[in-house]
Amino acid sequence: MSQTVCITGAARGLGLGYTEHYLKAGWQVLAVARKAKEKDSLKKLTQTYRDQLEVFDADVTQYESLLPLRKRWEAGSLDLLINNAGVLLDRHMDFEKLPLEILRQSFEVNVIAPVALTQMALPALQKSTKPIVAMMSSLMASITDNASGGYYGYRSSKTALNMITRSLATDYPWLIAVALHPGWVQTEMGGSQAPTAVEESISGLTRVIAGLRSEDSGQFRNFKGQTLPW
Repeated sequence: MSQTVCITGAARGLGLGYTEHYLKAGWQVLAVARKAKEKDSLKKLTQTYRDQLEVFDADVTQYESLLPLRKRWEAGSLDLLINNAGVLLDRHMDFEKLPLEILRQSFEVNVIAPVALTQMALPALQKSTKPIVAMMSSLMASITDNASGGYYGYRSSKTALNMITRSLATDYPWLIAVALHPGWVQTEMGGSQAPTAVEESISGLTRVIAGLRSEDSGQFRNFKGQTLPW
């Protein structure tokens, strides 16, 4: 029986990279994205991987839109949840000019949505022989590494996500929960000047995920497998 992965933000960037990787590896892929069925990237993959790819049109902050996904999970097990969807809304914003609404939106997408999805997925994950939740974090979440300041909404929301990951690892010993840093990647968020291609990042991230053991739960790692400072 093939394994099942659910990926949020699956229509572009790292999410699309994950989707392509796991389809090629023979997994059953549940791809979640806003207006997902209108995305050319997912349409093309559906034509090639019709029996493997299930597309869910949902906004991770609109929880009623996730009900079809929840029903799908009730019908079977889930081996891997990749909470990839995220936003960076406060690029180069000075602290005194930071709109509080930007802070709220950052936490809504980067923290609350992954919590809601993971809560919904727990029963399906518990049916797996090796359940994994991978939270897409960032080195910018590291308090130790922060020597440049700024990015208050993005940094703090990803730091909160790291703490949630660590608590999940403690509270659910049957689950492997990790926070992952993909590197500075050539995506819409990272920009074309980023040094790491999507393919390189995904190759490393999926290698890290595949090698995870129960004792690795609660760790913060980059796509090269290195442990990062909190």
